[in-house]
Amino acid sequence: MFTLDTNVLIGYLNDDKKVAEQLLEWRKNNKKFLISVITEVEILSFPLLTQDEIATIQRFLQEFTIISLDTQLARMAAEIRRQYKIQLGDSVIIATAKLTNSILVSLNKDVLKKAGTLIKVQTISG
Repeated sequence: MFTLDTNVLIGYLNDDKKVAEQLLEWRKNNKKFLISVITEVEILSFPLLTQDEIATIQRFLQEFTIISLDTQLARMAAEIRRQYKIQLGDSVIIATAKLTNSILVSLNKDVLKKAGTLIKVQTISG
């Protein structure tokens, strides 16, 4: 089971070949994909998105299990944010992976380095 960081979804939507190939391979192996509700917010909040692009992204997001923010996840994210001094969105995504006992997949090596002390992490390499 994988929790995907926002940058992985952005890579896929921007036709990053290595990201698309890896996600397809995992899907063929029946891997389950989770995303944080923060990822949903981040990916839908780009100011230059057209209504057609928003509709496409919303359909795409239906392929994932979206983990909502509740008190337990919020407190876990707050602890991670305090301890590792990372941005709010990243702390919620890391906490999502920790709470669900899933592997965090990100293209951001700094996030992976910090998260790697708490959870299993993986990047997509080409």
